[in-house]
Amino acid sequence: MKQLMKLTTIMVILYLTASTILQAQTPTQTIRGKVFDADSKTGLPGANVILLNSQPLIGTTTDVNGNFILDKVPVGRKSIQVSYIGYKPVVKPEILVSSGKEVFLSIELEEEVLQAKEVEIKATIEKDRAINSMAMVSARSFSVEESRRYAGSADDPMRAVSNFAGVASSADVNSNEIVIRGNSPKGLLWRVDGIDIPNPNHFAYVGTSGGGITMFSSQVLSNSDFYTAAFPSEYGNALSGVFDMRFRNGNSSKHEFAFQVGIQGLDLSAEGPFSRKSQASYLFNYRYSILAFLQYIDPGMKNKIPSYQDLSFKINLPTKKAGTFSIVGIGGISRSKYIPEQDSSQWKTLEDRTQSLLNNNMGAIALIHHIPLSRQTYVRSYISGTYNSIHYENSLLSPAYSLMPQDSVKQENYRFTAGIVLNHKFGAKHTSRSGFTYTRLFFNNDIHSVNPFTGIFSEVYNGNGNTDLIQAFSESKIDFTSKFAINAGLHFQYFLLNRHYAIEPRIALRWQAAPKHAFSLGYGSHAQTEDVGVYLAGIQITPEENVQPNKKLNFSRSRHFVLGYDYMIRPELRLKLEGYYQYLYDIPVMPGSYYSLINSSGGFYNDTLSNEGTGRNAGIDITFEKFLTRQYYYLVTVSLFDSKYKGGDGIERNTKFNANYVVNLLGGKEWTIRKKNILGVNLKASLTGGEYYVPIDLEQSKLQHREVSDDSRAYSVKLPDFYYLDLTITYRTNHKKYSGIWAIQLKNLLNQKPDLGYVYNDFNQSVEPVKGMGILPFVSYKIEF
Repeated sequence: MKQLMKLTTIMVILYLTASTILQAQTPTQTIRGKVFDADSKTGLPGANVILLNSQPLIGTTTDVNGNFILDKVPVGRKSIQVSYIGYKPVVKPEILVSSGKEVFLSIELEEEVLQAKEVEIKATIEKDRAINSMAMVSARSFSVEESRRYAGSADDPMRAVSNFAGVASSADVNSNEIVIRGNSPKGLLWRVDGIDIPNPNHFAYVGTSGGGITMFSSQVLSNSDFYTAAFPSEYGNALSGVFDMRFRNGNSSKHEFAFQVGIQGLDLSAEGPFSRKSQASYLFNYRYSILAFLQYIDPGMKNKIPSYQDLSFKINLPTKKAGTFSIVGIGGISRSKYIPEQDSSQWKTLEDRTQSLLNNNMGAIALIHHIPLSRQTYVRSYISGTYNSIHYENSLLSPAYSLMPQDSVKQENYRFTAGIVLNHKFGAKHTSRSGFTYTRLFFNNDIHSVNPFTGIFSEVYNGNGNTDLIQAFSESKIDFTSKFAINAGLHFQYFLLNRHYAIEPRIALRWQAAPKHAFSLGYGSHAQTEDVGVYLAGIQITPEENVQPNKKLNFSRSRHFVLGYDYMIRPELRLKLEGYYQYLYDIPVMPGSYYSLINSSGGFYNDTLSNEGTGRNAGIDITFEKFLTRQYYYLVTVSLFDSKYKGGDGIERNTKFNANYVVNLLGGKEWTIRKKNILGVNLKASLTGGEYYVPIDLEQSKLQHREVSDDSRAYSVKLPDFYYLDLTITYRTNHKKYSGIWAIQLKNLLNQKPDLGYVYNDFNQSVEPVKGMGILPFVSYKIEF
């Protein structure tokens, strides 16, 4: 018995000792990646990859395809330096290494242009340089982690870009509408893996670029590019900017999973190899949410419970000789319904009498093929199909409890696209890229709406059909020296519905005047079609005759001029200034009226339009940023601008989106706890000018028993300025086989409820404000393994 007790005591001591040792050990993880030429996308064999500040030194060289593996990297923030003979070395700073999932890095190196005399080449921090090597002005790359880290972003990449200079977010905290330099949100081009897609947002209304939540999780994203002006020639059919997102490849070495649960719903993701004998991999993410908790935050949501679900995936299939095939897909469903108050004695606001329904679906799938023809040339081709539908009903309940329709929209759009891109690198100084895209558009619309000028509910368009859009481009980047580069090209569009075309020249220059100082200059001509429904909108002349006066409308067009200055104060601290002027012309307007599509976020208008409108946006964007080093970062962005337009009456007015200024202050700090866990606190304060609007003529509204605008004062008054404070707190725990992340995100911490607009309530015969939503809390826990 004594021997048994003695043996038991020894075993307990050994167990406790082993547990203490294991707990004291810092968990490790593997970093994988690929190093390749930024222009030719060819893997670079023999590149040196070093984990900075590692003791003992952790490093390796890339294999024949440019791949590398760093094993047993301690968890925490790590920086990697990559160098290759003849190329500019770079540092990837503050990479988050956790025990739950392996890290994969795609690292692009720029070939160094040979100089007459020998110069010292220093590694630079590669933080926000655009992934597209052709981009030289008004472009910024951002990481997935930024979209998760920035306070107020709620893990949504669309909301993350609202922190950048030149971007104004909506006063509505439920909206992730993106206004770029005073332009309408519909001027933005959305892309995923090089494929043009419809607006990828849940709860998006007809033709808008806004919505509530992005239709795919940040879990599937890789680093992405965002452009605010004069974008390269490969991007077309956009006036204001480009959001070029990329899905990452799944882990081709091991199966990994993530599960997140929170008050907003569930989030599931998985990735891994198809077999151990190939590099083929899969990645998918599924989300399901019922936002019922909103009714406990805002009484105005008591009869409205929005819900959504989405699925996104990428399958990557490399072959030995036939190149790499990939399949990318997105699908989303969102539902929102508002039920009016049935007791008229309780009616206080117009919302109390409103019955509305918004169902929108969106899907996109693409087969992409990338094949290198040589170490200098690759061809990228794809076929894709997209679908989006919107069913929107909006009615008012009369005192007699009958429904008075305001809007009825049933819209379906299909697009089938085929495209090809040829990229050739002639040498260190010259890279050329050309491409061709053919898109077949199918539509099926049944649209009725109240005309805002007459107050009559009538048919806008009811029918179906198809048309085509052809696009082509060619551009070249020439590095004359290591300090001076130019990108020039052309984009061409031909719209077969009305046989209009656009030829759009683009050019950008960059001059590294000194090691810390760089100047850039850009010009871009851009053109965009409207939604097909705008061209096909009809006017009922007689019961038997319906005309389409807008079918021959031309492209809306703009010219961008940009001048920029970059000052790298220190490797992790920079100041960027960018001044710009944008001239818009051929904008559809209503003859003799203030009305112009330059102020429209989307939707349809059943009246005659003509391409007589103009507009101008001018301003300066300021960015002062310290990248995340020594466990803290901050970002200050200031946008000062003026946005004007001329409608069909030729009178210059403020545009709706002329907020005049946007100021964002962001910062965050991390603490390492027990050498393996990370506590992060992030704050954001933003101050934005209010939008302009068309005021309501109260007396005429009373006389006509409907909302009547005071056209003589169109866009002469503006909504109040608004400010928000957001807070995000995260705590990441790293264990041997998994990691867990607690997150508390508080959007609109001060519970501000700014005016979003004004409506006429004929029941009370008064003008009342539409109030924004108050504080939005999100609490979640995610496990990665």
